[in-house]
Amino acid sequence: MFGTTNRLSAAGWSIRDTILWVFGVTAGCLMIWLLHQELLLVFLATLFAVSLRGASEWISRHTRLPTRWAMAVIMLLVVAAFIGFWWWVGPQLVQQGIDLGKTLTQEGGNLASRYGHTDWGRSILEKLSSAGSQAAEAMAGSMLTAATSTVGAIAAALVLIVTMLYFASSPDLYVKGLIHLVPQSRRARVHEVLGKVAAVLRWWFLGQLIDMAVVGLLTTIGLLIIGMPMALALGVIAGILTFVPYFGAILAAIPALAIALGQGMHMTFLTAVVFGVCHFVEGYIMSPMVQDRMVKLPPALLILSMTFLGSLLGPMGIVLATPLAAAALVLVSEFYVVDVLKDESGRDVTGH
Repeated sequence: MFGTTNRLSAAGWSIRDTILWVFGVTAGCLMIWLLHQELLLVFLATLFAVSLRGASEWISRHTRLPTRWAMAVIMLLVVAAFIGFWWWVGPQLVQQGIDLGKTLTQEGGNLASRYGHTDWGRSILEKLSSAGSQAAEAMAGSMLTAATSTVGAIAAALVLIVTMLYFASSPDLYVKGLIHLVPQSRRARVHEVLGKVAAVLRWWFLGQLIDMAVVGLLTTIGLLIIGMPMALALGVIAGILTFVPYFGAILAAIPALAIALGQGMHMTFLTAVVFGVCHFVEGYIMSPMVQDRMVKLPPALLILSMTFLGSLLGPMGIVLATPLAAAALVLVSEFYVVDVLKDESGRDVTGH
């Protein structure tokens, strides 16, 4: 009798635990969906913070400068570099950006007059005209929304900077608070895995900065060599968009090819060659060198993660899909492959 009661009691506890687990997962997913923009902002602040902290600790080890002083030096250098870059090429970049917009508009008109008499050209123009009128109506009715979004973007940027500085200056405070949410027997292991996630994010971010600088510099030099107008603006755009793998390269080439098309097929071909060479260097020379110190993400996984997170979370999901996938891969490899399946080869995905 008592055995039956114990079995029922055990079964009852099992059912209750399952119900609580399902409820907790459902509530967590709902909270993530409702607060996904804020959570992405926190993740972006964490990405910047671990990178800033890693650079500060590296300087501290090699100069014996306190970590916080090293962090202050880095921030001052970043601000000085930004001001210096803007002072040096800012006016030229702004003027080229304005010229780029005018040129794209003019080339659009030239293409319309050149191919508008064809059946496929007429069809495209009708669709663009319909879409343009709808966009104009939407823009005319949403000026207040645009202003509110601008204020919101400024506020989000301030929150991002402040949160990043707090995370970077006192990471142990927040890590310990997070670790206290797990059972005491697992805290050391969780602390170890979080350290690996931070290292992967740090090396990924450094690799992206290198890729962006290389692509931006090579694109600018290549476009200057072939005599492409507004080479600096197009090079900066190419460098910035390299932050988003694969899709960024395609988006960066669109305005350059649109301008080159107005210069003739010869310039279009040369522009395509420049972008092809730049991204060949980035994809087959720079990225393999960088990936020796970061998570080796399969290309198919990158594309699928950007597609899924872009559909689910919007543009920010696409931008942060790669570091999110890298962090998730480390968590799955360590907590499931290593701890549950007891497969030590799962540690190799981090590249460390």
